[in-house]
Parts: sequence; structure tokens; C-alpha cells
Amino acid sequence: MDMIYWDHYYNAILALNFLVVIGLFTSLRLFSGVIAHIHASDELLCKDNPAFGISLASTTLAVTIVLSGLVYGRPDNTIFHTVAAVAVFGVLGIGLMALTRIIFDRVTLRDVSLRDEIVGGNVAVAIADAANILAAAIIIRALMVWTTPDSVDGAIALLGGYAVSQVILTVVTWISIKIFRPGSNGAGLQDYLKQDNRALALRFAGKKIGTAFAIAMAAQIVVYEVYDIVPLLAAWFVVSIIAVAVWRILCLIAEKIILFRVDVQSEVLDQRNIAIGALQAAIYISLGILMSSL
Repeated sequence: MDMIYWDHYYNAILALNFLVVIGLFTSLRLFSGVIAHIHASDELLCKDNPAFGISLASTTLAVTIVLSGLVYGRPDNTIFHTVAAVAVFGVLGIGLMALTRIIFDRVTLRDVSLRDEIVGGNVAVAIADAANILAAAIIIRALMVWTTPDSVDGAIALLGGYAVSQVILTVVTWISIKIFRPGSNGAGLQDYLKQDNRALALRFAGKKIGTAFAIAMAAQIVVYEVYDIVPLLAAWFVVSIIAVAVWRILCLIAEKIILFRVDVQSEVLDQRNIAIGALQAAIYISLGILMSSL
């Protein structure tokens, strides 16, 4: 038994934290309406809408990812303090995901109405939306683990890190849209999404999630120091930019090797080859995961 660590007070904190997290999770139906701005019952039960199912499923997974960063305990804090911090930061994390979807809808994909396309059953847009919310969750969780939020200073660091990361994520996605090479019909990336090109949506999703994992790598490199918030966020920004650049170079090399002599552009855009789009997504996400684990 000496090999097993057991502390009644510490374990009581963990148990209560877990109960708070489960409470937030089981309230997901309330939060999903806030995040997605869509009536869940109508889409799931009346219309059997697969696009909304993907969107709601991704929201469920994203909330779980965020909440997993809060199940911790500090024996030097009171039970009330720790449990209250978990509840507050859990709601804060969910609120940040709702903000992420607004930014994605109104800034990143300005020519695509997420709500209208998803209600209309557009699976490609739902996949892109799912990737966006999952990417946000990955970054928010990394920030929560990095800061171990249980104070006002922790909240400031979390919000600052989120703002910096969201700027990077949005700019990287915006650049991808701008440099996108259209297919034979001359359509842009957002046009293909509105045309329900699921192969392109999978590739887009892989890039989005892979970028998020690369940004999350900063949590492994930047040392959290609560008293120096500005240099701290500057370091997070610099490390994230470098990580994303390295990740992108690795992706290009891996694609050249794995998809040797494959006309990816034609396969994804003209032939809508889901297999190629899924393989590209797997490459992007896999390299992002490997980098974030360093």
C-alpha cells in the first residue's frame, strides 16, 4: 500500500471537483443552445438533421475537453475555494467557446452563415464548425492546465492566453482562405463549404485542429509566472508562432511523402475524394499531437 498515494482531504477535493464538472457536463443541453444558437430538439428529433448532430456532438466533446482541465485539487486551498474555482472557470471556459463560434462565424467565415447552413443540413459546414469548437477547447484546456486557474490572476492569464491564441488561430485560418487555390470551377474555400464539399471540410478541420495542438505546445515550453503577465503572454505568442510555423513545414514534408504523386487539389476539390481529405486531416492532427507532447 505504500506504493499508492492516498490523502483523504486531497481526495475529497478531487471528488467534489469531479461532481461539479459532471454537473456542468449534464447541463450541456442548456449550454449547447447558447453556443450553437439552435433549438436542439427540433433538429435532432423532428428533422433528423445530421449536420446539427455533428455540431452538437463536437460541442459535447469540446465541453468535455475543457472540463477535463479543471479536475484537479490543491491541498493548500480550502474545499470551498477549490470547488468554487472549478465551477467559475468551467462556466468561463464554456463562455469562451461560445465567443469562439461568434468569431468564426462573423470574422473567419464571413461569407458562410453557420446557423443557416447547419439548419439546412450542410455537413461540410458542420464539420468546419466542429473543428473550430474543438480547436478552441484544445487551447482552453492547455491554458487551464498551464495556469491551474484558482484566482483572479489565473483568470487574467487564461483570458490573455485565449485572446493571443485566438488571434493566431484566426489569422492562420484567414491566410489559408486567402491563399486557397480554387479548383476547376474557380470557387473559393467558403464557396466549396457552402457546396457541401466534405472532403475539403475534413482537410480544413484537420488544419484547424492541428494548428490548435501546435499552439498548445506553448504550455509545455513557457513557464507560468503569475507576476509578469505581459512578458508571459508575449512569450506565449512567440512560441506559438514558431510552433505553428514548424508544424506547417512538417505537414508539407509529410504530405509530399505520404501523398507522393497524388493530385490532391483535383482529388479534394473536383472529385470530392473524402478518403484523401480524411488522410490529410489525419496528417495535420497527428503532427499537431506529436508536437504538443514534446
